[in-house]
Amino acid sequence: MKLAALAFAALLLVAFVPLPSEGGRLVIAFDVSHRQSPAGLEILALANMTGRLYKVLIIFDSSDLQRIPNATLRMFNEIRAGGFNAENLRDVDILIIGQPEALLRSGELEALRAWFSQPNRALWIAADSDYPAQGSERAQQFMNQVLEALGSVIRIDHISVEEPTFNIGGAAYRVMGTIDPSPEIAGIIMQDVKHRRALFHGPGGLYVLVNNRPVNPVKQLDLKPRNVYIIVRTTNESRVVDNNPQERGGLPPVFYDPLGPAAVSRGPFPLMLAELMPNNRIIIASSETPYGGYAHMTQSVHRGVALDGHVLVRNLIVLMEQVVSRPQVVTETRTATVTLTQVVTQVVTETATTTEIRGIDTPIAAALAVLALIVGVGLAFLLRR
Repeated sequence: MKLAALAFAALLLVAFVPLPSEGGRLVIAFDVSHRQSPAGLEILALANMTGRLYKVLIIFDSSDLQRIPNATLRMFNEIRAGGFNAENLRDVDILIIGQPEALLRSGELEALRAWFSQPNRALWIAADSDYPAQGSERAQQFMNQVLEALGSVIRIDHISVEEPTFNIGGAAYRVMGTIDPSPEIAGIIMQDVKHRRALFHGPGGLYVLVNNRPVNPVKQLDLKPRNVYIIVRTTNESRVVDNNPQERGGLPPVFYDPLGPAAVSRGPFPLMLAELMPNNRIIIASSETPYGGYAHMTQSVHRGVALDGHVLVRNLIVLMEQVVSRPQVVTETRTATVTLTQVVTQVVTETATTTEIRGIDTPIAAALAVLALIVGVGLAFLLRR
């Protein structure tokens, strides 16, 4: 009898084990539908960077494919045309938008908002400085439009950040960003980091909004929102420069004024920030890009200088992966009728500890359970004989 009971319990356990399915994969998507350069995508698609993730490349049309080497295209599991829309974003868990060189199209902002409103989502969006290589500050405009739409407090200013001394090759615009994460995420970000520096080639300057007022979260640490984390910053010697002033058609600085006092014209400045949002969602905003741009940050060496760019980017992908893989905290509202005229609403919050089952329906699980019951009874009958 004991053996039969054990056999029965084991079969019931098997019946309710989630079966592996394609729907259970984690999907990471890279955007090249806004005229981004493909440089660096061949590094990001390597097994030691995103190996176990399902890799999607989002393009707009066939003209985007003409800019990308065939060897790089073959590294992706899937290519989706049409830019940001509900179909292309339907199963994406992690979305990385490298430095865009074209603005958002009609409907794309709404698609991004709808996608990010779902739980377990991660977005890394990268911008640029105001150096007029693309003719305007469209990368900053793109980033600010997306961040505002998604409810983020992070913004980027219409300026450039330069390092007079902590740079590569003596060029102040070739900034070596200092990898100096907030303690809460340092364990992930600093894994295998050796040099504590990454290339930010011509970066802009990030800030955060606190009560609708701009704040430098590095210099004004006491005002930094608790859910915003510093990842990369500049040194105290850094400064801001307006490379595209209003008289030449540029946008004016919002916060970091090169002509203002040292509090806003001198560093340190944040170059990369993370914002953790409810329902296991995270936004990473950077003033330079992991792919594309003039020189991407994923490089491990630039002009003979050893860097941690590839390690930093890998660790950021790990961070995003961990956030989107967390179980949900479920809030259930129960309504109970106490009398004919009085209704009491009770809110019960509990942490879900079960694993989401994708690819196996409830009727199938029930059928397996019934099958297990039949087999268990049969074993019990045989053992009694």
